[in-house]
Amino acid sequence: MKKVAIIGLGVIGGSLGMALGATGRYHVIGIDRDPEALRMAAETGAAAEVTGDACTGVRQADVVFLAVPVTAIMEMAEVIKDSLPPRAVVTDVGSTKRLVVETLEKYFSGRFVGGHPMTGSEIRGIRGADQYLFENAVYVLTPDSRTDTQALEMVRAVVEDTGARVLCVSPEEHDLMVAAVSHLPHLLAVSLMNLAAGVAAEHPETLTLAAGGFRDLTRIASSHSSMWRDVYATNRRNIVEVSRRLRSYLKTIEESLLREDFDAVVAEMQRARRERERIPLRTRGLLPAIYEVMVTIPDRPGSIAEVSTAIAAEGLNIVDIEIVRVREGDGGTLRVAFKKSEEADLAQRVLKERGFVARRR
Repeated sequence: MKKVAIIGLGVIGGSLGMALGATGRYHVIGIDRDPEALRMAAETGAAAEVTGDACTGVRQADVVFLAVPVTAIMEMAEVIKDSLPPRAVVTDVGSTKRLVVETLEKYFSGRFVGGHPMTGSEIRGIRGADQYLFENAVYVLTPDSRTDTQALEMVRAVVEDTGARVLCVSPEEHDLMVAAVSHLPHLLAVSLMNLAAGVAAEHPETLTLAAGGFRDLTRIASSHSSMWRDVYATNRRNIVEVSRRLRSYLKTIEESLLREDFDAVVAEMQRARRERERIPLRTRGLLPAIYEVMVTIPDRPGSIAEVSTAIAAEGLNIVDIEIVRVREGDGGTLRVAFKKSEEADLAQRVLKERGFVARRR
């Protein structure tokens, strides 16, 4: 059994331990300074053994995961560098990569492989850990010209054993891409929320008008600022670059509005819709398209069970399910997804026969 040491038993570290331990092929050593995290890791199967001492924990490891905040990754590398076995491979889960790779390459000379799982949880700490968190999620690895090929393949194999899909890009490519699809959206959420709060100071009813779209756009403004501070500090140039591109684009839209060139504005909306439709419906991973059925259900005990039971009776497997909206005392809309179009067609037909309003989407 490979020995994997995980430093930091939060959402990512805890989920890694659960996923790898469940395979039966890894002996997971959980390392954390928090005694409660160590206790929960042992209880939930996130680690076969636990310790609060990082140097002790990594001494026998084949692979070490640094599952701590970005700036702490560099500090932890300094702590453990002299305690590792000669052939041990080190990787991390940080959300920015260029600075991390440059720094840790100095410590581990080809045996470090940068990593970033594109998944997470809104629940902090090991309480938010989930054995299936990485299932079909994109897990980015960022080797560079100095990365040892065997080290890369070892990390790739371990990551794939969690159920994740590996994507390899350079550290520089990674940081620009996540600036556009992750870091700038956070900045926009913060900006929108503070802008709306400013209007609300003058018009107190403003936020009562906030519908689902506004809540969706600003959801990540609720993220923990300490984590985002590290992201901004280590990827500031790329964030500024994509922010400048956004300001230029907004200026173009503003000019079209001032000219009353609404056709140009509509054309941009249509282009955005086409581009968005290219994003996989299950954005956690590199998955094929899924096929959805929208079901109207009454607000009564057992309604969801009736839907799932009817589908299961046909031998169909639901790959995703979501309560889209609900009106208390009346009913709601359920989104049910399948891998194949013909499965969705059959599910729709069966549900209609059971008296449900069901439609394909």
